[in-house]
Amino acid sequence: MKLEQAIASEKAKEPVGFKRLRSWVLKKVSPSPRDAVLEKAFARELSAKLEKAVGKEAKVHFVGSTARDTGLTGDKDIDLFISFPRDKTRDYIVKKTIAATKKTIKAKWVMHYAEHPYLQAVVRGFRVEVIPCFQTAPHEPLKSAVDRSPLHMNYLQKRLTEEQKKDVRLLKQFLKNAGIYGAELRIKGFSGLLCEYLVLNYRSFWNLITNASKWRPQIAIDMEGYYEKGEAAKKFANQPLVFIDAIDRNRNVAAAVSETNVYKFIALSQTLLAKPDEEALFFTKPPEMKEIRSKLEHLRKIGVVERLQEKLGEKLGGHPASAWRAARIILLKFAKPDVVEDILYPQLEKTTASIRRHLELNDFKVLAATSFTDDSNAYILLTLPTLERSAIVRVSGPPANNALAVKKFLKNHGNAIRGPFIEGSKVFVEETRENNNAKDFLKRGIGKPESFGIASYLKNPMKKAVLLLDDEIFNLCDEAARELHDFFFKKEFDF
Repeated sequence: MKLEQAIASEKAKEPVGFKRLRSWVLKKVSPSPRDAVLEKAFARELSAKLEKAVGKEAKVHFVGSTARDTGLTGDKDIDLFISFPRDKTRDYIVKKTIAATKKTIKAKWVMHYAEHPYLQAVVRGFRVEVIPCFQTAPHEPLKSAVDRSPLHMNYLQKRLTEEQKKDVRLLKQFLKNAGIYGAELRIKGFSGLLCEYLVLNYRSFWNLITNASKWRPQIAIDMEGYYEKGEAAKKFANQPLVFIDAIDRNRNVAAAVSETNVYKFIALSQTLLAKPDEEALFFTKPPEMKEIRSKLEHLRKIGVVERLQEKLGEKLGGHPASAWRAARIILLKFAKPDVVEDILYPQLEKTTASIRRHLELNDFKVLAATSFTDDSNAYILLTLPTLERSAIVRVSGPPANNALAVKKFLKNHGNAIRGPFIEGSKVFVEETRENNNAKDFLKRGIGKPESFGIASYLKNPMKKAVLLLDDEIFNLCDEAARELHDFFFKKEFDF
């Protein structure tokens, strides 16, 4: 028995304050009995129509959180998988699914693409997805990644108790409020399936929180005991959280969760243990746009005042946000390319990291870098202690005893303002350099995106990027303003 399984067998006692909080949260996040019955009835109606259309060779499965009673109120998602025999081709099952769906369910179906195409539409207010897959058995080699979904449904439906289903909803809301629910590449958080597995393994939400507060990543959980001690951790060595899929021993269900989000979950668990009746850990009311604009305007004014006071030699004090005005802020704004989120956000993240790296390699210190989007634009936000770098740079040359290399080095650096001189075994010179302002350096760099590490879909938009500096960043649309507010003012947890 693995360590995590042993811990899970010890059920922690819930404090009275948390019991009240749990009841209150569940009332808010659970669909009403009437809505749950209607949604399931509608899903069964759609399933029956599809089964009739595809015939005996395929089977329709109603799966997911709605089917298992673990969804949050307002989700309104119906996931229908049509499983075909393994001897069919991928092209065959896709065409058969599309034809059967469009023939039997009248709606504005939109084709989406994952490992293979699937259909999505809004039908009677529900977001319905119809996904083709191949019939498979647990641990059998997969023909497509989605083949597991009917198996997950069967496994979890048999094992989750009614109280555990409630605890899954509780966990989802806890994670959702913290912004770490969802396995999308934009979030890199906990999937719905992982939430169900965690509650099943630890038996209850409170038991999970109690144990998660003590996690020291890497954490490896092998609920079914498929691996010898330490083997699961070794197999997925570079992943901070490992949860072996109960129906596929070669898969880590937690693979999408970033290291940052694992540690956020640990910190949030510790916070809930310290404050077991804290409603804000499940529901944090987002600030009104009026408040956001007011706080950003105050931040903008502080910047103006600070520069005036600097000239007078006075010290700025007062509002905590004034500390930001010791920094300089650059915002790159450019058109958002028309690509799916799972392509856009990794490319935006890669580009942000590359821009930061180029700045730092060229002696511009970066305090923080982040990125976000609105409906039309993408943004990269950078904060620096200063926009300037030294106009003089020290250049390291070859070993002093390599005459040919030294001669070539001195020829290439003939305009040095100091040197050559020897320190240790090497020759050095000091020379002047251009583009010593970070904004100017960036402007030149993004004009040549190939050499600046800009991701493929962002290269052309980046060439036309607008660079906004300090006070100029605050006049953005509401969606972007909210992202700025979260960057400058948001507290992710508190002890």
